[in-house]
Amino acid sequence: MHKNQRAFTLVELLVVISIIALLISILLPSLRQAREQAKLVKCGANLHQISLAQEVYANNYGDWYPAWSCWHVWGYYGTEKDGENGDDEGPAWTEQLRDDGSLRSIDIYQCPSFPREVIVAYFQGAYAACQRYGERATRRDRIRYPLQFVLSGDCTNPFFYAPPFGTNEPLDIDDADMDNATQRSLDWSRPAHAGKTNNVLFADGHVLPYTEFRANEMTHDTLQRGIDWGELDLK
Repeated sequence: MHKNQRAFTLVELLVVISIIALLISILLPSLRQAREQAKLVKCGANLHQISLAQEVYANNYGDWYPAWSCWHVWGYYGTEKDGENGDDEGPAWTEQLRDDGSLRSIDIYQCPSFPREVIVAYFQGAYAACQRYGERATRRDRIRYPLQFVLSGDCTNPFFYAPPFGTNEPLDIDDADMDNATQRSLDWSRPAHAGKTNNVLFADGHVLPYTEFRANEMTHDTLQRGIDWGELDLK
């Protein structure tokens, strides 16, 4: 005797497909949010590693952090390409940390929320060093408020990057020596993470995401609290 086999009707199949589609629509935003949160956390871990490397470097060089320079292509320094194709002679601050042995891994400089071809995604805090002292490096012992001093973070100014990700058509390079000495690095209109936040590294080593500059929590000056980029007045 044959058993009766009941197949799905078209209506039942459509109901099952609708339920699956509904579940996917509910779960996708959560999965996307979890993925973006993971990138934010990984970026924060990278910046923490950069902070440790900066401290090691400063310990070895009399409280000086690595010096910023001009425009550098990662890996050109020490080769026959140094000073060519938009690159200025000498090392980038990222290469100084590499050559000193403080931070050898290039992967640490890559923000997971940036395109894979962007090798260096973080900047060096040098605004006060340039504007206040006319120097190319920050002295650690001059930082009066390390809890608030912006040492590094996501560099979201498009001028530091070549097209199509950036807007630097004249040089057409991704800078490996990004700093906020003469160019604002934290572009709050172009957030790195989920279209909302930029990670900020402070001189005491902690990292937090922000949507904007907060004068009660940040400063780009070594001596005064609450100084945003471009606000330093030495008169």
